[in-house]
Amino acid sequence: MAASALFKKTQNKAGLALHEDDLRYIELEGNLSRLRVAKKVSVPSGGKGIRKNSLADAGDLLAALQALGASIGGFKVPVALSIPSRDILIRVIELPELEMNDAREALQWDFEKYFPYAFSDAAVDISKVENPLKGEPGMMSVLVAACRLRTVESVMRLAATAGMQLATIEPENVAMFRAALGPTLSFPGGYLAVFAENGVSQLILGYKDNGVLYRTSLIDINTVEEEQKDFTALVREIGNTLTFARNQYKELQVEHIMLGGHFVGEAGLKDVIEETTGLKVLAADPWSPWGIPVPSDDALGWETAVGLAVRELS
Repeated sequence: MAASALFKKTQNKAGLALHEDDLRYIELEGNLSRLRVAKKVSVPSGGKGIRKNSLADAGDLLAALQALGASIGGFKVPVALSIPSRDILIRVIELPELEMNDAREALQWDFEKYFPYAFSDAAVDISKVENPLKGEPGMMSVLVAACRLRTVESVMRLAATAGMQLATIEPENVAMFRAALGPTLSFPGGYLAVFAENGVSQLILGYKDNGVLYRTSLIDINTVEEEQKDFTALVREIGNTLTFARNQYKELQVEHIMLGGHFVGEAGLKDVIEETTGLKVLAADPWSPWGIPVPSDDALGWETAVGLAVRELS
């Protein structure tokens, strides 16, 4: 290997998460052996572009994107951008054992069995996954993420107007899951990843290093007396998801819960989940699994942005 190639500077990796209250941009430099934050900026979103974890008016995000671009000196590297999870439908389906391009072609014939719109009206991404359910010989399990084409096109126009080159567009909950799992972690059995945020929480059933069930729940976590949070609704939703998973995947043993999000360090949350479910709860964050030094300020709520930025590294 030539010395010039060995010491060649790699291009930074950027992720931009679209949230209801803010836009979160992170730029990482280095590689898997040493990653560090080059830029990390959060700007208010304006509050109208995204509502209840769904894109309401992409154009309303333009001013926030322009402010973000100005604060970082312009979008100099391609950006991986999130789409709110309620705009995406994610299914694990069985297809004949095929190359991915052929599988995508085959999917279009049965697409409307799984999704409420036509294949021609959808933006679709597929990937092969390991499934705890044993399929028939000659079949494979694929994770299919589908979004209405007009939603993706509106996001692409928004990015182009803001002077942003897109590297990819991805569901936010897929990015969150990647950030918490890291590049090498793979559990032998099943587990539930929970990202607890105010207003919306993400619950993902994991098997080895795959997500096989994605749920988005609109849950308000209110403050009660003496600044204590009421996590009753969240804990109930965790229990419901575990019940559904055990019925759907009867051979899968869910062994623990990974807890992330804004409320990961909230007093009492870990204990009440463990007491209610009987499962051990492990704290998850997007920094440690990737060897990224934890920021000294504003370290919570960056799962989506980090997961987007490391997409090509996983």
